[in-house]
Amino acid sequence: MNILVTGSNGQLGNEMRTLASGSANRWLFTDVTVVEGVETIPLDITDKDAVESICSDYSIDCIVNCAAYTNVDKAEDEEKLAYRINAYAVGLLAEAAAARGALLIHISTDYVFKGINVRPYIEDQPTDPLGVYGRTKLAGEKALCESGCRFIILRTAWLYSPYGNNFVKTIRRLTSERDSINVVFDQVGSPTYAADLAFAIFDIIENDKSQGCEGIYHFSNEGVCSWYDFAV
Repeated sequence: MNILVTGSNGQLGNEMRTLASGSANRWLFTDVTVVEGVETIPLDITDKDAVESICSDYSIDCIVNCAAYTNVDKAEDEEKLAYRINAYAVGLLAEAAAARGALLIHISTDYVFKGINVRPYIEDQPTDPLGVYGRTKLAGEKALCESGCRFIILRTAWLYSPYGNNFVKTIRRLTSERDSINVVFDQVGSPTYAADLAFAIFDIIENDKSQGCEGIYHFSNEGVCSWYDFAV
């Protein structure tokens, strides 16, 4: 099986790379930028021809889309860019997957919901994103659902790892630079270790668990805390 991973320089992509090193399948890691010393195929997922070409040239059987525009606040000022990466590009990946009969595993977010529930959201609850980031991610989900390709959407939350940019690394940096910092305590969620999400994806692919299981799923680690608790 030939598996294409997009956004491989990020948190989840790096964890997928670690797991794939022991796989008998052929894993291809791509990103829009190439890091020196890391084997990565350059790929702009917003380029229709490039997406179709790489899927055809490497006979891709499965795509894991880890690429995303994830700056929630900045998305308010860069809506077109966020939409292009989080929605338009997902549509291109879905078209390429559908043309080959390939499976597309797409990573989404809890931001597709309004975020006011006192209980955890379940998969079939109505979506109602508040900001640009959530709206663009929801648009990507809809593009995928309407594409006709085989897909699994994994919504996750509060991802952290040793790689990329995340809340844990930001807090560690700020506490080394300042005597005190302010962190909100009225927002709660489930911090999710990227390695655990990566293993779930790896298990689906390596053990061929996708048959009959296409759809939308929520994935997070157990437990709930506030941003303040997470920081402490």
